[in-house]
Amino acid sequence: MEHLPKITSAEISMLWSTYIGDTMGICVLKHFLQTCEDQEIKTIINLALKSAQDHVTQISDLFINEGIPLPNGFGEQDVNLQAKKLFSDITYLRYLHHMGRTGLNSYSLAKSVSARKDVRNLFKQFSDQTETLYDRNAELMQEKGVFIRSPYISYPDKVEYITERSFLGGLLGHRRPLLGVEIAHVGINIEVANVGKTILLGFSQVAQSKKISDYFKDGYELGKKMVEDFIIKLKEDDNSYPSTWDSTITNSTDAPFSDKLMLFHTNAQSAIGIGDFGLAIAASLRKDLTVTYEGYILRVGAYAEEGVKLLIDHGWFEKPPQSIDRESLRNQNK
Repeated sequence: MEHLPKITSAEISMLWSTYIGDTMGICVLKHFLQTCEDQEIKTIINLALKSAQDHVTQISDLFINEGIPLPNGFGEQDVNLQAKKLFSDITYLRYLHHMGRTGLNSYSLAKSVSARKDVRNLFKQFSDQTETLYDRNAELMQEKGVFIRSPYISYPDKVEYITERSFLGGLLGHRRPLLGVEIAHVGINIEVANVGKTILLGFSQVAQSKKISDYFKDGYELGKKMVEDFIIKLKEDDNSYPSTWDSTITNSTDAPFSDKLMLFHTNAQSAIGIGDFGLAIAASLRKDLTVTYEGYILRVGAYAEEGVKLLIDHGWFEKPPQSIDRESLRNQNK
């Protein structure tokens, strides 16, 4: 029998986060499936739901074998399948496209920091499933004419080298046109913010707590400002920009999800957004772009912190795996 060392801090953390995220995803997808009217979109939702359920089952088996307690995560108490439709079917597609892109990045990172073969294989399987889902979802979005493409640029016609440091630009005065990779990241952040705005506006409409509803509305306003600022960056160079069209939100005030789930979901989306800004900074050479992204990292970080405080105040913040507090143990013996 093959000897398996204990799973590392990175492995247990990635598995734990995946478990929590997929139990939340199962709740969201069940309501999407219940209320979706388009049969083609229903097929995609069902595929995503089965993948999330498979992930939860496999991580549960691994944790049980390792003697690790299963997280509570989310369950039937966090979704109301009788609640009316809140978002349009097209929103479901856009949401799955966004979450699929996030999943591909997350599983790639998780595999790269995992040592044990069975854990690496698990994350490879999760990545393969997500890639299949992403491709099918992207193809359906294109068939329905709702796939948001990155802005186009003219093809390069020669090879050039940069010889002036002014290429990096400054905060004031004339700046060089945006690079293709810079345009791509600005476009991605516009689309992600638009999806986030739609979700947050819907959440603010159905949240049971006024304080939490107001929190979602604040997030919507932050996302709105973000989109405006990023579009200005593209317009300055006469670049095209992604559609700002927001998917339809119904007039329903029935909460399909618990306030706990919606708050956790919003916090997770904030973390994803901060990660996207970090990637954009790494790819951007123009100083004004870097400053803009850094500013939004601070603003979204502060917004996320308020969300965590709300989770803690309501007793909803499940403690992630952490190292032993040695100082606390020493104090117990005194």
